[in-house]
Amino acid sequence: MKTMAMLAAVTILAGCAATPQGLRIGDVREPAYFRGERTIPLTFPKIQMALFKHQAACGASAKFTLDPRQTAYATITEMPEPSASYEHAIVVDLTQYQSTMMAEERSKAQVYSYYADSGTKARIEQLFQSIMHPEICPQPGG
Repeated sequence: MKTMAMLAAVTILAGCAATPQGLRIGDVREPAYFRGERTIPLTFPKIQMALFKHQAACGASAKFTLDPRQTAYATITEMPEPSASYEHAIVVDLTQYQSTMMAEERSKAQVYSYYADSGTKARIEQLFQSIMHPEICPQPGG
């Protein structure tokens, strides 16, 4: 009986150890967590430069990651604190449109977040402000 109980406990603990904790980035990209779409009148290099400028001016910035296999796609992730889980992350999937003589440079942004509260909405707005006005730092508590 003790052996059976010990085996059950070990099995449960092994299952817990094998299960990833928290949300993965793919989990946040579910339609239920879609928070909107925007157009950014910038190319990827200009978006990335704006995030670098925001980092230099304010000490923190979202992370820009180019898709290594498809350079017309990129992701911006903003996390309030480092974490292995994307539960509190804002994930922005970007698609860069090819500019033509008639169309301006632009990128489409699809925004995802697990939470949809007012604090998250404010963080999403701040993320886009950091791209469009990288020299302006957010005010503490606001």
